[in-house]
Amino acid sequence: MSEGNMLGAWSETKPAGGDFTMLTSWLRYISEETTKRKFNEFKPIEYKEQLVHGKNYVIKVQVGENDYVLLQVFQSFPLGNKVETKFEGVQDDHKRDDPLKPFKPF
Repeated sequence: MSEGNMLGAWSETKPAGGDFTMLTSWLRYISEETTKRKFNEFKPIEYKEQLVHGKNYVIKVQVGENDYVLLQVFQSFPLGNKVETKFEGVQDDHKRDDPLKPFKPF
């Protein structure tokens, strides 16, 4: 998860690496509960980040052949040995070529 964004500005779209696989795996269950769906897979593809008092992320996750969801997540800066991760929402019914845009959390 990279550094260097201007405070409050969303980054360009970036490929999601290994850190996002771990992060999104923690959010699979709550995403399935929220959307009332059981996903065939849950693979992060790309993301954007926004530097605030921590980082906001919007992450495109592949959940089927051409089936994607967007996750919105906040992650605090480390405080001692703790990092707070907050699930802020999921948007269902996206395709691979849909633009990756932040959305209004619930």
